[in-house]
Amino acid sequence: MNTTTAPGMDLLHHLHLVAPTWPALPDATEFVPDDEPLPAGDRPDLTLTWWDIPPTVLHPDRHFGARTDSLLHAEGAPAPVALVSWAPVTGARYGRGWLWRCEVHVTAAPGETGFNYDCPTTGRSTTRDGARDAAAAHLRSSRPDAAVPYLGRRQHAFRRWI
Repeated sequence: MNTTTAPGMDLLHHLHLVAPTWPALPDATEFVPDDEPLPAGDRPDLTLTWWDIPPTVLHPDRHFGARTDSLLHAEGAPAPVALVSWAPVTGARYGRGWLWRCEVHVTAAPGETGFNYDCPTTGRSTTRDGARDAAAAHLRSSRPDAAVPYLGRRQHAFRRWI
């Protein structure tokens, strides 16, 4: 299997359309194999930064109508680790509300489930800042390794953003 990056494939098309200055995707050789999880002491610090983008209906949300305006960047991660959208919400006062969605590709440690999966955690808030705070709190408590550049996260970035 060829794991090198083809010319022009260092940009994640859908991501760089909404965030043109997002860091380019590093070459596959700079990523850690999924079956060699880093111990907690060797992981990079989880440095989170919110990126504001123009309200955009992202490709996966085109049938739902969620307008994403915030992407959460973890330094070292190849793609956003969470996002915040203004979307239709059942039971919300005006039919819409702020939703956040974790975008971390979870790599299972050997001896655990043995499966890699996309984190299914989402939440909602009455305010954009509340959604941002909840997403960041989820990452700090449940996904402290979100900045580790596992090879599966590179593939997830391709699948999600190209």
